[in-house]
Amino acid sequence: MDQQRQQEYYDELITGYLSRSLSHEQEKELSRWVAADESHKKYYYEMTELWISSYDTHHKNKKKNEAVFRRFAEKAGLQKQKNLFLRKYIQIAASLLVGIFLGITGLYLLDQSDRQNELAMVRTIEVPLGSRSRIQLEDGSIVWLNAGSKLSCQAGFSQKNRQVILEGEGYFEVAHNEKYPFIVNAKEIDVKVLGTKFNIKAYSDEQEIAVTLAEGSVNMIDKATPSNSIIMVPQQQAIYNKLTGKTNIRKVSTDAVCQWITGAHFFNEISFEEIAGQLEKAFDVTFIFRNAERRQLRFFGEFRSTDTLDDILTIMSSSEKFTYKRNNNIIEIY
Repeated sequence: MDQQRQQEYYDELITGYLSRSLSHEQEKELSRWVAADESHKKYYYEMTELWISSYDTHHKNKKKNEAVFRRFAEKAGLQKQKNLFLRKYIQIAASLLVGIFLGITGLYLLDQSDRQNELAMVRTIEVPLGSRSRIQLEDGSIVWLNAGSKLSCQAGFSQKNRQVILEGEGYFEVAHNEKYPFIVNAKEIDVKVLGTKFNIKAYSDEQEIAVTLAEGSVNMIDKATPSNSIIMVPQQQAIYNKLTGKTNIRKVSTDAVCQWITGAHFFNEISFEEIAGQLEKAFDVTFIFRNAERRQLRFFGEFRSTDTLDDILTIMSSSEKFTYKRNNNIIEIY
């Protein structure tokens, strides 16, 4: 196979993988090619970025979509199929990326741990600070990812293999499947469901993992002590402490807990330190407490998705419990 034909062949594999039309053997072949050379990996990432950028998530500019995707097709060496190809792949891009917004970035990483010592692709979606994203998985499940979060799953994720890894916060609407449970791995715990709606907050820089159930039933499994696993019912929140290994259950308003997916903020008598942590992720800023006592102040408040960070701080500081000074992305609390 000459060099040009070989490049065209791997271009076809890349577009096939992005449109989820490759066989398992083809996925492994592409994975080996990507891992074989740093230039292959760089080229693969460039193509992935073009693919993601080709779809205007707000559907505002169809001509722009087609122009960007034509650039993708030309770079991939697939311009020969012209308009038919473009229409087909624009439709595929729309079906794959509809609902994804606010700066989602798709990264495709390599995992070398399979039994045959062959590289298997792992899809990882990372959401930067100041953003949030909505994705749809192959089994029909919907996942919202909050700022600074990451969701990973094997390329083989399907109706029969429904396991994902979460770092950060995610709201899940899991498609029902009685035979094959949906499992979310959040390091110290697993959350196992058949089909339901729930929220998991599991940031690595926070001491607690919170699981909040909106509908149905979930099994929260303590990996270190499986006997402490809990079957939850709606309107319950399970708080797992990473240091003590203990779990506390309380009744909550799931609407309030999960409204972050709309961009709104709800603070239910939580400490200013906790609030600052949430606002840092949501607005990509840094809080500095010049008065340590201010960390323990508690606030109750509900803010709309249209409220800016300055709106929130102005309303909170009107209580006269603190003052603040803002210098770009640095917020000093006095």
